[in-house]
Amino acid sequence: MAVDTRWSGAKKVLCRMLAGVILCTAVAGASVGCTKRLEYTIEAGDDLPNPYKLIAVEGATYVAGFDEDCVNHPGTYTIPMTDGEGQKYKLKLKVEDNRAPVVTTRHVYYATGSSPRAEDFINTIEEADGYTAYFECKLPDMTRIGDYDVEFYVKDHSGNVSKKQKSVMTVIQDTQAPTFVTVPELSAYVGEAIAYRKGLIVRDNCGGEVEITVDSAAVNPDVPGDYTVGYTATDVSGNTSWAQTVIHIYANQITEAQLMERIAALAAQITTPDMTKEQQLRAVYDYINVQKHISYVSDSDKSDWIRAAYDSLFITGTGDCYNYLAAAKAFCVYFGIDHYEIERTAGAADGTHFWLLVNIGTEAAPRWYHFDCTRLRSGTNSCLLTDAQVRAYNKVRSGFYVYNASAYPKSESRIITRTPDLEKYY
Repeated sequence: MAVDTRWSGAKKVLCRMLAGVILCTAVAGASVGCTKRLEYTIEAGDDLPNPYKLIAVEGATYVAGFDEDCVNHPGTYTIPMTDGEGQKYKLKLKVEDNRAPVVTTRHVYYATGSSPRAEDFINTIEEADGYTAYFECKLPDMTRIGDYDVEFYVKDHSGNVSKKQKSVMTVIQDTQAPTFVTVPELSAYVGEAIAYRKGLIVRDNCGGEVEITVDSAAVNPDVPGDYTVGYTATDVSGNTSWAQTVIHIYANQITEAQLMERIAALAAQITTPDMTKEQQLRAVYDYINVQKHISYVSDSDKSDWIRAAYDSLFITGTGDCYNYLAAAKAFCVYFGIDHYEIERTAGAADGTHFWLLVNIGTEAAPRWYHFDCTRLRSGTNSCLLTDAQVRAYNKVRSGFYVYNASAYPKSESRIITRTPDLEKYY
């Protein structure tokens, strides 16, 4: 290991090369607040390195707010970091793409007269960035019914090319109309843009584009009420099918009764009447967090928890930590589970954070646990944690779960959710 020791005034700085990281650590007389710079290189699609791999200081963490999807796209990015002592860092992250796409293929049926696309023959693909597919063979006469071998390649945006892919194309006389797999009910607020195709899934027995038209003539987006929306799906052979749904246009203010009506229907899908409070909350966590029915965005309106819950669960499918709290709170209200809302202490870390403290016991014999449905970057399971576990998480992301503990009941000490990544801290 090469060591280059320099003196700057009275400060001795030790610069070390560690696994591709240029890491400068003040050995003595460090000036907190002076931003330090690091460099690291990853392959596109890989995870960010554990902050402890970059900064050997307790409490090292990435600072929220950067584009976490950058790890999937080649380029150079600057990511802010901090450690448990308040020292700031800037990580120069270089993302390279040296891996070719890994593809599995599928048998595709085409109607006579269709125009085949190489992308249609991809069954699964491992590729972080974008890609295109192209044929490496002469395509058959698409007016002739039969089976034909096809060969194609997949090329990613960095120029990496997959190995030759082989599949089979069957040309048929198509008389089967597309099938509507899911046609969900829709909801929107007065005056808001309506995503009529949200959640709509249509499949056809043959490759090629299926044209979907939406009939929303009966909808008045400026007047609350329930309206019918129609859909028409037409495949390349002209086969057509129809479906319809209902869209609920609500006034700007969503009432708790309206929210509970939708929560009741959702709760009936993901829970059973014989579940304990713990089992109910684990089902809620699985639905929101594990199944990703709410996608994370960096900010939201925090003025009304009812609307925040309704929007994230039934309208947009997105939200920040407040929406995750609001959605979890809605289920707690429905199930009659006592809970407290907790907000991170201002200044403990950049931004803010919200989560719940829930009682899975009884009023006479309470059992309090922390309940956070937000998907954490570390992948830590945050469903029903003890005080010790949330304190331990502060070692992974400095200040993340810092709050005024004296204002809330103490949690149970018995751990009921394993967090292997935190065990060394409690």
